[in-house]
Amino acid sequence: MPAIDIRLPQLLRGQAPLAGMFIGFPSPALIEMCGHAGFDFVIIDNEHGPASIETTEHLIRAAACVGILPVVRADEAELARVLDAGACGVQVPAVNDAAQAQRIVDLCKYPPVGRRSAAFTTRAGGYGFFGGSAQMRRVNDGVAIILMIETAQAYASLDAILAVEGVDAVFIGLSDLAISMGHAGDNLHPEVQAAVESTIERTRARGHACGLLASTPADFRRYASMGATYLPMTMATLVAGALREAIAVRKAPR
Repeated sequence: MPAIDIRLPQLLRGQAPLAGMFIGFPSPALIEMCGHAGFDFVIIDNEHGPASIETTEHLIRAAACVGILPVVRADEAELARVLDAGACGVQVPAVNDAAQAQRIVDLCKYPPVGRRSAAFTTRAGGYGFFGGSAQMRRVNDGVAIILMIETAQAYASLDAILAVEGVDAVFIGLSDLAISMGHAGDNLHPEVQAAVESTIERTRARGHACGLLASTPADFRRYASMGATYLPMTMATLVAGALREAIAVRKAPR
């Protein structure tokens, strides 16, 4: 069985909304639980989370155990290592222009498409059991590249970013976008929401998927109705909400 799950690019080209979970806790058990619960994908958060590359590989391995798609959010400097660990997709923060988008595609794709270095003895290559030109084509076609639009500069450059061949999806970093647009803490400001709607519409028109956080069922339904299809919530928010509810019940007046 190949080490990399290559379903994600095809799923992102579809119309069905995908339910995901951002996980910043370096726990393979949480990954497995998301798979058993029926989530489509997890985003292992190496931008804000504490996981080392060794732990990241274990988290990706846990995803394979339950058939859930493992995306890793990581900076450009980490892309080679998380891809060699077997990520089925990468989500890169703070992509501000087409030149940066092209650089990311080059880092993620093997020649002749990009300039990723080949090392088939890694987990992604099955420790040497998969390699050569067939593996390179499989990875080039099957690993998803998701770019985060989270600044006013990125929003202004959206059409140029979407024109870069090899980009599968964009993800709106709503809180950072609101800050960059001068509306810190007000993600629902009309100007910010107009940017969200425009980003989803323009991205879908180019045949790419668009995503953003959907922390509640209402968010999921609303953004899905707008055309967004890559819709994670966060494990921290989910756990915190359950804990608040549990302690409220215990401390309620009798």
